[in-house]
Amino acid sequence: MRDRRKFQGRGFFLMILIATGLAGCGSSKPAQQPAAGPQRYHLDGRVVSVETAKQQVVVDAGDIPGFMMAMTMGYAVKNPNLLAPLSAEDKITADVVVNGTDVYLENIVVVKKADQAKPPAGSAAPPASSQPAKQ
Repeated sequence: MRDRRKFQGRGFFLMILIATGLAGCGSSKPAQQPAAGPQRYHLDGRVVSVETAKQQVVVDAGDIPGFMMAMTMGYAVKNPNLLAPLSAEDKITADVVVNGTDVYLENIVVVKKADQAKPPAGSAAPPASSQPAKQ
């Protein structure tokens, strides 16, 4: 009689495992299909550098809703003519195009050119004194 209870307990446990496994197989959610065609996201950022040899631009971008958090990274540019007007510190907008694993920029627009008249940080002259010189 003792062996029989042992077998019944194991059988019950096995039935629960099988029922749980079968319940998981009958999911009512349809499998997610990848989106057809490339996805586009709006980017606002600052050009860090332009790497024409690599055909890319490094951008310090804000959050790109639906795609990624704010970060600095290099983006490929398929049309090398889009790199010509860009320089470091330019503020830009662009479309981030994601097509599978291919990520690149299109429709790059410079919204504010870098301030070329600003002297480098270390070469600023000290401010002139407003007090008259003593004699």
